[in-house]
Amino acid sequence: MSKANSTIIQAPPLMVDRHHAAAALGVSDGTVESLVRSGDLPPPRRISPGRTGWLWRELQEFAETRPVSNALPGPGRRAAASAP
Repeated sequence: MSKANSTIIQAPPLMVDRHHAAAALGVSDGTVESLVRSGDLPPPRRISPGRTGWLWRELQEFAETRPVSNALPGPGRRAAASAP
């Protein structure tokens, strides 16, 4: 019995739904909807009747064009930002 060679290819998904787009961006589903309404995030594309999603590369492009922040992530960030 010979052992067959197999190749494992790992690649990001081509498209993701709203929930997975939100998770990838680190925001809520509602924030994704708000970003689309404001024109900041590209609208989803039609995958099939009743199903839409975002191209992974468009989500990456969106993330890469966000301005750099001087606020540190984590607990207390909002309190520090609103302090005088």
